[in-house]
Amino acid sequence: MEARPAIEGGCACGAVRYRALDAGFLPYACHCQGCQRRQGSAFALNQQVLAADFSCTGATTQGRVTSVSGAQVTHTACAACLTRVYTANDRRPDLVTIRTGTRDDSPQMSPAFHIWTSSMQPWIDLPGHVPAFTGQPDEAEWLHLVRPAGEVEGLAAEPR
Repeated sequence: MEARPAIEGGCACGAVRYRALDAGFLPYACHCQGCQRRQGSAFALNQQVLAADFSCTGATTQGRVTSVSGAQVTHTACAACLTRVYTANDRRPDLVTIRTGTRDDSPQMSPAFHIWTSSMQPWIDLPGHVPAFTGQPDEAEWLHLVRPAGEVEGLAAEPR
């Protein structure tokens, strides 16, 4: 089996660092009001990695919220600078969602698709060639969007 490249990143002050193996998940933008408020921005740029391939070092703090989809989401941030680094979702326990802006190579990232555009800021003009959804795509469609190459070893076929 061919070795997968590593994804590395961390918080703004450098106290928290993470490493994951790239399983081919694509970054996407979420425009839901929850992401807007918790990010303090117009949207969140997210990317999934397999939880089994993810490690994080440094002192963190956590908070738990209910997302617009009803999932229970645990947000993890640096305890020193409070940069939100990643989340874990009870409906997708095999995945960790990193905040793509925390990646060391974040300038190279752009969203492959946009979700919850029904609550998108009115001044945002999405590129016409990028798929956009007014809400949350169903699970099968979402998995195809974030991982168009197909099945991933280590990922449960059905969300819990």
